[in-house]
Amino acid sequence: MCMTRFVIHLPAHQLPGVRNGPADFYRLLEAALRRAGAEVELRERAYLRAHDGFEGDAFHFVHQGLVELSNVLNTGPSYLQDFWYADPKGVFGMSSLYDMPFDPADVPPERAVKFSGWLRERLLDKRLSKHGQPVEHQRYPEGAIAVFLQGESLPVRRAAYTDEVSMVKALIAGRGARDVLIKRHPRNKAEESWPQIEDVVAQSDGVQIVDGNVHDILRDAALCASISSSVAVEAMLHGVPSLTFGRVDFHHCTQTVEEVSQVQDAMARALKADWPFEPFLFWFFRQHSLDMRAKNWLDKLNKRLGAFQLSSLQ
Repeated sequence: MCMTRFVIHLPAHQLPGVRNGPADFYRLLEAALRRAGAEVELRERAYLRAHDGFEGDAFHFVHQGLVELSNVLNTGPSYLQDFWYADPKGVFGMSSLYDMPFDPADVPPERAVKFSGWLRERLLDKRLSKHGQPVEHQRYPEGAIAVFLQGESLPVRRAAYTDEVSMVKALIAGRGARDVLIKRHPRNKAEESWPQIEDVVAQSDGVQIVDGNVHDILRDAALCASISSSVAVEAMLHGVPSLTFGRVDFHHCTQTVEEVSQVQDAMARALKADWPFEPFLFWFFRQHSLDMRAKNWLDKLNKRLGAFQLSSLQ
């Protein structure tokens, strides 16, 4: 019997759910490891970065971690529903994908088209997003700039090149004749900065706060803008280019804005570029993420365990 040890590091509030909650990544992972004969420990996450708390005789999974050790994978939900990170460097803008080169010519075009079509059926046709969305259908002005706020959170603060108030002001100032649609995050409401954004909206014609389904907002939009939101990835499925005002590991297929003074030029470049959305989505999600709805997700994960690889995780 395999006696390899595995430790799953989770925030305290998530630990009870692994045993008693609905089936999710960590519950499925723990069950698969135990079936393969491994010893599994669920441990409260104490560190997000490399530390001596990650003993070398065990393999560690660290939720939302930024740990670079040979016996650690950093795990967490990715930008699209049911896709997860299992990365040797980190998650989101700190993942290994940030520095990895992407060449659309390396992606089989027919597989990219098929995968993107499947994602649209899975997400767009069902109007699904990473966070809950209104079910009512709404129409918005064509050719608008769709701005998605994320509020205050550690991942957003870590990623941001600017604050959301400055981002909104710069977008409104540089929009030309385009309407601007602003949607608050459904969970992180940014209570500190929201009054300032409301004041800016009240003083600007052609700018409105909306609360519709992200797919309705993106459907006729010309451009998507956010610090680092998963909506920028969903916009790719709509064929809509994005400005990202933060460090993201999908920067290969968005227009990064590091200084708000660059907004007008960034808009022009984003609208003019021929973005390889379909090859990129295949590269990012099919080749480098774990799809929890795919039969081979455990096989893909097992290959990343190095010396701790198990003979079978099925």
